[in-house]
Amino acid sequence: MNKCMNGEIQDLLPDLEHGKLSESMRQSVEEHVAGCESCREDLRIIRTVKSAAVFAPPINVESVVRQIPPYRMPVPAREAPARLRVVQWLVAAMVGVLLIGGGSLLRSRENPGNTVAGREPVPSPIVDETLPAMPSVPAVTAHTPALSLVADVRDLSDGNIQQLMDELDDFDALPNSEPEPVFAVDMAEGR
Repeated sequence: MNKCMNGEIQDLLPDLEHGKLSESMRQSVEEHVAGCESCREDLRIIRTVKSAAVFAPPINVESVVRQIPPYRMPVPAREAPARLRVVQWLVAAMVGVLLIGGGSLLRSRENPGNTVAGREPVPSPIVDETLPAMPSVPAVTAHTPALSLVADVRDLSDGNIQQLMDELDDFDALPNSEPEPVFAVDMAEGR
């Protein structure tokens, strides 16, 4: 089989199959195909490919766009007001001062001098006069209440509590100013 040399007719074969030719042009191409075996074979191949092709359904763009949720500007989380943070700092400072001051007061009440609560004074160690004088080492107590004040707070007098509260008023542990919150804003164009 010889290849057809009429390029114009070969270019019109797909349009003939899809019905896109005018009536006069269609008749002219059909007459040529009837007499040209190469063009008949090309038209048969076009029909085979067309029947085997699986066409995807058209995409409804409007329906897809309606499914997309609208854009909402993110809202930054709100921080606790500065007044609440100041109150929290004050409460924490007051608790710390009460624990430390109360613990030291209880310890000084329990151990006046070299005595252990409810016991005899601890004797001083023997000192050899030939050796140079050494600083005295305080005696070790059997029970140190440290900061375990849960049961010992009731031993504080009203005067001691008032003194602790007065010291708390003079205590300045807060920063002078709060930093301003920073929000990132995306100003990109072309969305």
